[in-house]
Amino acid sequence: MATIKKYVKADGSQAYMFQAYLGVDSLTGKKKRTTRRGFRTAKEAKLALAQLQLEVDKQGFVKQNYSTFKELYELWYAQYKNTVKSISAERTKGLFENHILPVFGKMKLNKISINTCQNAVNKWSNELKQFSKLKTYTQQIFDFAIRQKIIQENPMRLIIIPKVQPSSSEFDEKEKFLDKEQLKTFLTKAKKELQFNEYLIFRVLAFTGIRKGELYSLTWSDLDLKQSTLSISKTSAYTNKQYIISTPKTKQSQRLLSLDAITVNELKMWKKQQKEWLFSYGERQKNINKQLIFCRPNGSVYDHKKINYLLNELDTNITPHSFRHTHASLLFESGATIKEVQLRLGHSNVKTTLDIYTHVTKNAEKESINKLANYLNF
Repeated sequence: MATIKKYVKADGSQAYMFQAYLGVDSLTGKKKRTTRRGFRTAKEAKLALAQLQLEVDKQGFVKQNYSTFKELYELWYAQYKNTVKSISAERTKGLFENHILPVFGKMKLNKISINTCQNAVNKWSNELKQFSKLKTYTQQIFDFAIRQKIIQENPMRLIIIPKVQPSSSEFDEKEKFLDKEQLKTFLTKAKKELQFNEYLIFRVLAFTGIRKGELYSLTWSDLDLKQSTLSISKTSAYTNKQYIISTPKTKQSQRLLSLDAITVNELKMWKKQQKEWLFSYGERQKNINKQLIFCRPNGSVYDHKKINYLLNELDTNITPHSFRHTHASLLFESGATIKEVQLRLGHSNVKTTLDIYTHVTKNAEKESINKLANYLNF
């Protein structure tokens, strides 16, 4: 039963307050109470209490309209993480913690304006390629608040989307490509200066075009030496402060790749050497079908920066992703079709494949005009 109480404010004046039971929060299952204070008279306090009790009688649990964005995000995330893979949940959490919560976290939901949202999206669009993803996730929190009857309108749905220069999700014109001779020179240097299994990492990347997460998750059961094929059905990712093996995000990422004879022979050599290599570090080789092809000396999944470390050792300015682009460009130069390259690289969007194709054909066009000039010789 709520009661009206008199109290003394910091300035010495008297005021009235009450505590009231709001009901059980269907979202958390916890009982909720509220304290209202600052009424000048007992009559004002009684009127406010009566209005609140009427609202509780009509609607049941009354949502407090002064929740912060972060408080509602935490309730939303508790449900969201059960609807997606743990990897996706961790990535989403990172986007909130690094970009969204620093802007909106401490703000009261009912105080966030359209202008505040517009300024946030404008800033994100100038700094981040994935700004639209941040906008979408922020929008979901406001939609969640509407469903919980905390606010009535979603301010993020009323903003104007900034116009940005279109770009591919994977392809970047500035990405370093290796031509045939450059790749041959690089692999020769890697074989000379690195351990055999470290060199083999780059051989596999260059001749398959797989992503580094896919490379790190390969086990010997994925390799069919008789058919010279490699099955791509897993990826590794960093989540909950550890590297785990998971299924890929899209169906297109699951594919069966043909291997060239040299890569197959070198993988055979490494398969024979790996047991002795692990033993030299005091580790036993796992069941051959479960054993990672490329792993740390203790047999666990490589740190995702491993390839970057190796590239630094080789003193080169190319990136791990350069091998994927190099593979695609060399496939096109050798006569592969756009569809063949899309399937081999596991692109879910053909636009990514077309962007690489455009880059390759631009280079081919330059070579063609030079050949024509040399042929005409005038």
